Amino acid sequence: MKVFGLQGHIMRSARLADKVPDDPEIVFRLQQLERFERLRKEHGLTASQAAEMLGTSRATMYRWRRRLAEAGPPGLRSRPRRPRRVRKRQWDMSLSEAVRRVRMSFPAWGKAKLGPLLRAQGYEVSDSTVGRILRWLKSRGRLPEVSVCGHGRRHGRPWRRPWARRAPYGLKGKQPGDLVQVDALHVHLLPGVTVYHFTAWDGASRWSVGQVYSRLSSRCAADFVGQLQARCPFPIRAIQIDGGSEFKGEFEQACQAAGIALYVLPPKRPQRNGGVERANGIWRYEFYASYPLPTTIRELRPLVQWWEQVYNLLRPHQALKQTTPAEYLRNAGYAVPDVSVSHMY
Repeated sequence: MKVFGLQGHIMRSARLADKVPDDPEIVFRLQQLERFERLRKEHGLTASQAAEMLGTSRATMYRWRRRLAEAGPPGLRSRPRRPRRVRKRQWDMSLSEAVRRVRMSFPAWGKAKLGPLLRAQGYEVSDSTVGRILRWLKSRGRLPEVSVCGHGRRHGRPWRRPWARRAPYGLKGKQPGDLVQVDALHVHLLPGVTVYHFTAWDGASRWSVGQVYSRLSSRCAADFVGQLQARCPFPIRAIQIDGGSEFKGEFEQACQAAGIALYVLPPKRPQRNGGVERANGIWRYEFYASYPLPTTIRELRPLVQWWEQVYNLLRPHQALKQTTPAEYLRNAGYAVPDVSVSHMY
């Protein structure tokens, strides 16, 4: 039976399909050639335009077409890219044995250090040739690999935090208290007078809690956990921190005792704690840099609590459509005490 009406390129592809070996690479290239010819003949595209639409260069399409005409479908297989003429070995066995002997004496040295030693022994050899000889010796198993400290290379440090876990990427809190970011800030009140300010920032409500200490220790951070629970109008379910030493030891024990999940950011990823970093900037520039403040912790703490009330009850936030965190929480059904905030001066 003879079938009429089918286009020529379809018939040719059908005839070639009977001869195509079971090779996905050949099938793909045949399909690309068929599409290339169809785009040129039926759609009037130039060879460059058709090749660009197929994601292949014009020269490659012509090369595949030439190989198909010369050798049929098997000619479309990838050919070895090794040069036909390769550089022959330019050293004798005595030189390779000298390189091996010196390398065995100094197993951690490379061509840059072995080359001067060999030239001092009277061998006329360049560092590049020494490198080629080392690679040649390794490929034949005549040069053992150097282990690191006898135990192999270590990749990273083991995780030894009893309660904290590595923060997964994209961790966010949908409800107030789901994820509170905590960080510490160094504040220089006067030359030689430094205090340490702990900041907590809730991502859902923008509620912030601050406290100042004379030391940056895990004991102070553990005390701040209690302050945070007492001064937030919502339960704290998770805290996110960086890898600072102040957030280990007693701080981690306090979070575990309170049942608060603790997530530690990877190294060199402060942008993932961007909310509390922004809150640190507000505390630094809108409070510490804007008012004449005392230099003792006892006198400074009441003013820190005053500014915390300003931040949460009075200061509008653009992320909350120019409302305060307290108004946001009240609208969400949380009980926030209505405190009158006075001016400092």
